[in-house]
Amino acid sequence: MTAEQWQQKSQLYKSELLTDLLQFLSIPSVLDKTTANVQQPFGAGIETALQFLVDMGRRDGFKVERVADNMVVVIDYGPEDATETFGVLSHVDVVPGGDAWTITLPFSPKVIGNLLYGRGSHDMKADLIASYYALKQLKDAGFQPRKKIRLIFGSDEESDWRDMRAYLDQVGEPTFGFSPDGAFPVVPGEKGVLTLSIQFKGTTLGEWKLHRFQSGERDNVVPGTAIADVELPDGVDINGFLAAYERYLKDTLMISGIGQYDDGHIILTLYGKSVHGAYPEDGLNAATYLANFLLNYNFDDQAHGFLEFLGLTNHKNVFGEKLGLIYHDDIMGDLTVNVGKILFQANADSEIRINFRYPMGITETAILTQVQRHMGSLNAKIFKQEAFGTHPHMVDLSDPIVTVLADIYAQHTHTQKTYKISNGGSYARLLKRGVAFGGQFPDVPVMSHQPNEYVLVDNIPKTQAIFAQVMYEMTR
Repeated sequence: MTAEQWQQKSQLYKSELLTDLLQFLSIPSVLDKTTANVQQPFGAGIETALQFLVDMGRRDGFKVERVADNMVVVIDYGPEDATETFGVLSHVDVVPGGDAWTITLPFSPKVIGNLLYGRGSHDMKADLIASYYALKQLKDAGFQPRKKIRLIFGSDEESDWRDMRAYLDQVGEPTFGFSPDGAFPVVPGEKGVLTLSIQFKGTTLGEWKLHRFQSGERDNVVPGTAIADVELPDGVDINGFLAAYERYLKDTLMISGIGQYDDGHIILTLYGKSVHGAYPEDGLNAATYLANFLLNYNFDDQAHGFLEFLGLTNHKNVFGEKLGLIYHDDIMGDLTVNVGKILFQANADSEIRINFRYPMGITETAILTQVQRHMGSLNAKIFKQEAFGTHPHMVDLSDPIVTVLADIYAQHTHTQKTYKISNGGSYARLLKRGVAFGGQFPDVPVMSHQPNEYVLVDNIPKTQAIFAQVMYEMTR
């Protein structure tokens, strides 16, 4: 079939797909330790999402299993005795909804025109459902693959990847495959991911007191809101201080905020722009802006060191230049930096968490060493957060898992064959012959992890058609 014929076939499923997707998006599949147990390792919401896929697969006549200690659902299609398996790796978990939505509530999905809003619509429930319907399209057409096609639905991608660690240990690695948790065209390379935890005691001994400073929910999200609780010295004009804050907000493009007096304390709130931490250059880190403002005042001891490290050394530092970490690889691109979670507590344990995306050619040790050299007066210890599957990943550009997928995408979009490298991390990096592929089209904004997250409805069947042809060509 031609690309146009694949597209025509996928359009027949659009209404049914959208019905399933809206139900799937309404499930708050966020990690919830309070409801986690052996049967539902990551909590009730994620369990509901996994069971939704089980029920959907059985409804449509697929072989469905729960594996890897209940953390993963697999749907198989093809010969049981196949010597090769083509894997498609997705995840049901999403980041927290957040409270900055204006179009709808995070888990009350809504279609407005050609936009489908809802938490997880972009990352990555629409593309997961598109991959499922691609396989259903092949099954309904009577296609008999020579290789096994396995849809692998994980549940811990936004946290620690415990699902895939267990899956690979207990089940093993597919021969080759892709993850729809990426972008078009094909992504054969993903940068390494390193998170450093900078831990210290929050002391504030002078007349200017920083009681608390908090920002960020996830290491891999640029904080969109930061809040500081400060106490001014006796005799300092409160109104003058608040006026200075208003001027700072007014003079700095794209940020906003508010300052309030509350029983002897000043509460400052600053709003930046939250985006996925893999692309911090697209956001405005509220924490570094707020710290940058507070550096104008005479906080001392650890409070000063904290504000200096956050508001000077790491302010507008998305490419690491202030840490001596500018690094570029001709294939994989630039190293990037995101200060994702920040907590300062007076006279209590405090922490800054920094997330790096780095190309081949630089080591975790080199990154750690440079951060240590740039701590300034902040007396802290640095710990590397051990994580699974986080080293740079690159597949040979001549491998069919790269060339065939690039060719199919070019057919469907009437573009030249090419590839791209990702700052993000997908399950594809866990396969020796794994690539990220879809469903982010180049001309659509990246909405993952953002308020009012959305996908274009018309792109979902387009993605389905591309996935269906890929599954067909790679397994026939």
